[in-house]
Amino acid sequence: MDSILLILISSLIFSLVHSLTASQQCKRLAARLGLKEPRYRLSYSLFSLVTTMLWVAYIHALPDAPLYHIAAPYAWMMQSVQLMGVLLALAAFIPIDGLAFLGLKAPPQHGEGFVISGVYRYIRHPMYTGTMLILLFKPEQSINSIVFAVLVCLYFIIGSRFEERRMQHDHPEYTLYQQSIPAFVPQLHRWRGESS
Repeated sequence: MDSILLILISSLIFSLVHSLTASQQCKRLAARLGLKEPRYRLSYSLFSLVTTMLWVAYIHALPDAPLYHIAAPYAWMMQSVQLMGVLLALAAFIPIDGLAFLGLKAPPQHGEGFVISGVYRYIRHPMYTGTMLILLFKPEQSINSIVFAVLVCLYFIIGSRFEERRMQHDHPEYTLYQQSIPAFVPQLHRWRGESS
């Protein structure tokens, strides 16, 4: 029980820090201090990577207990879903400029747009969905790992709302896209409609 409480506290701290550093206010403050794009985005990407690794390592070091272990052939089915999650997350990078996304090159002069091609024609947040599938469909879960997975999913769901408010502010046409394309679960009839 102590581990669950520590995971909850560390998750709250992690979420607040990442939300603050991704905010427009933080970006404006960083720009005034001389950390402009693409350096800010690269710094944020590196900061996110390091803090995520530290957070995961911290949770992994906490006392834990096994929750369940699913054997083959059901484990293979779950791993197949995880593989779909990996492919979905990777597909999210195909239509976007990955170098600009990571801060390795300057964003376009006209500002950051939003992508509606590739997998984004079917789902608004493929990276989040892919990661959620990877975490939730592990054939072997401990108490800590399932609590971690659920909290990450909640963070993605809540964080996506704030992200989409920013997109609506920066791109008024995003509202129509938001109304047409589901956030996390693709509409199967869209796949059937395009393949027929």
